[in-house]
Amino acid sequence: MTTLNDVPGRVRSVRISSENIGTVEVPQAGTYLRRLRGLLFGGEQLLLRPCSSVHGIGMRRSLDVAYIAGDGTVLDVAALKPWRAHRPRRGAKAAWEAPEGTFAQLGLTPGALLRFQAA
Repeated sequence: MTTLNDVPGRVRSVRISSENIGTVEVPQAGTYLRRLRGLLFGGEQLLLRPCSSVHGIGMRRSLDVAYIAGDGTVLDVAALKPWRAHRPRRGAKAAWEAPEGTFAQLGLTPGALLRFQAA
């Protein structure tokens, strides 16, 4: 198993997998400028690292956000509405953003253990 801590922060894309979700390739924002831009100018999903909270300022759509610990444990899954913000999640090292409803469809819940691999 590869943890989030084992994947370099500057890798452009990460494969995320678990028993429930299978394998999903997600672009990674591992630099300040890429995190700042986020999904404002397009894209479906994004892994923000390091990140313990997100905001929807400037967004026009709702998102699902999964907060992930360094060992790959999903700490929380929450909906983010446009122009709202989440409080920081203790222990979160990354936030995975996806279109609203994606994580329910995948069966991703708090406590799930994710594996990561550079793509």
